[in-house]
This record gives sequence, structure tokens and C-alpha cells, in this order.
Amino acid sequence: MNIENISIFLVKNKIKITILVILITAFMALILLFSSLVYIRQNAKKLNVSFKEKLERIRKENLMKNKNPLNNNSLKPEFYLIIDDVGYDNFMLEEFMKIDLNINFAIIPFLPKSLQSYQKLISQDKIIMLHFPMQSKHKNSIEKFHININDNELAIRTKIGKAFKEYPNTKIMNNHMGSLITSNEDIMKIILIKLKEDNRYFFDSLTTKESMSGKAGKNLGIRVEQRDIFLDNENNEKAIIKELERAKQIARMKGVVKVIGHIWSKNTLKILKQESENLKQEFEFKNLLNLYEKEDNNESAWDRNLMR
Repeated sequence: MNIENISIFLVKNKIKITILVILITAFMALILLFSSLVYIRQNAKKLNVSFKEKLERIRKENLMKNKNPLNNNSLKPEFYLIIDDVGYDNFMLEEFMKIDLNINFAIIPFLPKSLQSYQKLISQDKIIMLHFPMQSKHKNSIEKFHININDNELAIRTKIGKAFKEYPNTKIMNNHMGSLITSNEDIMKIILIKLKEDNRYFFDSLTTKESMSGKAGKNLGIRVEQRDIFLDNENNEKAIIKELERAKQIARMKGVVKVIGHIWSKNTLKILKQESENLKQEFEFKNLLNLYEKEDNNESAWDRNLMR
């Protein structure tokens, strides 16, 4: 068959050839589609399982992150624990020092065991504050060395200077009792200005709702922090547990809580020992100084007062 004959054949059978090509193409497409369906059916289960496994792995990772905030300390609420009245009993001090938490130990100055307690805390790199006796509305301070309502400015400044000279590693002072003093704005201004001049700070134990420390600090542009919770106003285990739970709730809601307990309370000691591991998992126990070293927007007010 020559080329001319082939051409004649193609012209005469053009429609038949076109139909044949279409049929062959369709057949090949059907074969390809069928092969794809078979492959998908065979592998769908594997693909589905793999996808489910990935989802489950992601879910578990997220769950672990939520359960274990230790992966990012910045996400943990801050817990500032202060133990007051150090200086009376070295045995109880040693027991509290065994608790694996960052505790701010507040020493009452010039008691028979105050300096020994101070040196013991220094030697073990513990956090130390000055727990300064001040006159109460209800009774005179039981400590001979204290700030009295009749003290003039020079006497108050001298007493503060003397105490910090004896315990130089302390940077923060909080009040021991002192409802009569902290509710007097003029006296609080004297105290805050002296502390500011010496690069030290005041923490209000808040022994009275009538405290003027916050107002005085705001007017002077000096940062003042205040207690949120007393653990052992009622010195029994049930009450202490209740107050500790309140402290946890405040920390969870606000991101920070400031709590005071007392070194003479065996119940506080017991509860803190029992709860220390759980507390460390959820909260970051910190040096109280951290609160004062944060940026203070009021600081410029202090500078303006100096300019007057």
C-alpha cells in the first residue's frame, strides 16, 4: 500500500478513525481512574491513621504544656512569701530554712538572737528583710527598740539608720505591728523619704485598713508594696490551708501575690513543708526586691518633689 492509497483510506474512514481514537482515549482514562481509586482505597486507612496520629500528638503536646508551665517560668504567677518575727527562735528558723522555697526572712532588729539569725541566713544565701517594730494602736510595742508616735523626725531617721547599719544586707523594711504609725501620713513620709535616700524600700504588712503608707508613697513618688494575705492570723491548720488557697487564687488571677507567715507558727511550718513541691510546680517564689526593681512609673514624682 503506497502513500496515495493510505491517504485515500484515511479520508474515507476519517469518522471511524476519530471514533476509535476517542474510544481508546476514554478506555485509557477509565483504566487510570480505576487504578487511582484502587490506590486511594488501599491507602486511605493509612492516611487517615497518620492524620489522626498527628492530631493526637499535637493534642498531647498542648496538654503537657498546659499541665507543666515549668517550660516557661515567665508564665508562672509570682509568689512572694515573707516569714516575719525572725530573731526569737533559732530552732524554728532552721526548720523554715529547710523548706525548698525562696522565702523572704524578716528579722526583728536588736533581739538577743537577731544578729546570730542574720549571720546564719547570710551564710546560706537566704533572702533577708528588716522587720521593724512600730507602735500599735492597741498596745505598746513589746520590743524596746521601735518607732514611737512621739518620736520626732531626727529620732525616726536615726533609728532606721542604726538598724540598717547593724544588718547591712537588708534592702527592705516592713512593719512589725505598727498600726498607729502606718496610719499617720506625716510619719510615713519621714520613713519613706529616709528609706529612699538610703536606696531602701518599705513593705506594708498592712496591720490596719487605715494605713497611709500607700497614699504617702504615691504623693512622694515612692513605690510601696503591701501584703495580700496573712497565713496564720488564726493559728490552726484548717485556717492556714484556707488562707493559702486564697493566696493561690489571687496569684492565679493577678499574676502575683504577697503573703506573710510567722516563724513561731508550727502549723505554718507544717503546711508549707507539705505543700512546697506542689507550690513550686505552679508558682515562682521570688525575692521581694524584684517588685521594687521593676520599672516604677511614679519615680518621676519623687524627682519633682526634690526639685521643689
